[in-house]
Amino acid sequence: MKPRTNTGFQWSIVFIALVYCFNAMAKTSDENAPLQIEADRLEIHEKDNYSIYNGNVIITKGSLKITGDKIVIKNKQARLHSVNIDGNPATFFQLNDLNEAINAESREMNYQAQSGMLELINNAKLIKNKNHFSSEHIIYNTFEDIVKAGNQKAGNQNSGEAAKPPRVKITIYPENKPTTDSGEN
Repeated sequence: MKPRTNTGFQWSIVFIALVYCFNAMAKTSDENAPLQIEADRLEIHEKDNYSIYNGNVIITKGSLKITGDKIVIKNKQARLHSVNIDGNPATFFQLNDLNEAINAESREMNYQAQSGMLELINNAKLIKNKNHFSSEHIIYNTFEDIVKAGNQKAGNQNSGEAAKPPRVKITIYPENKPTTDSGEN
């Protein structure tokens, strides 16, 4: 007879790993905040190491907030492997220690825990502080703070036959320069 494992304990490890990975770019105070998940339905596949949350899914922990219509969390060897978020739109929000907002939105998001890559697919938008990036495809390296954007298929277009893919749009605001009061009139 196979010994029964403690499902609650195993999934607690998955959620701790989820929180740890998103904390790489998070406010330090978020680490001690409770993790809360709300959904209309939950399905845990313990044998296959994944869980599915359906219907108005909301995940919060401190400043972190993830929303979607469906979120699938997968783990490997008791560690978070990936988080897939589908929504209309799926959203991601978090503050860092400088109180800079990181805001993302797209139809589909994929987060790979080991590499720290957040991939935004289909009507993707990323806002870091006041700077805006929009494209059909954005990859944000949360560990290195690197943004890559552009249509995945842009290089495969036939010469003039297919419609041009949407272009990357970026708005970058100048940094506020400190004012100096020299006392001169």
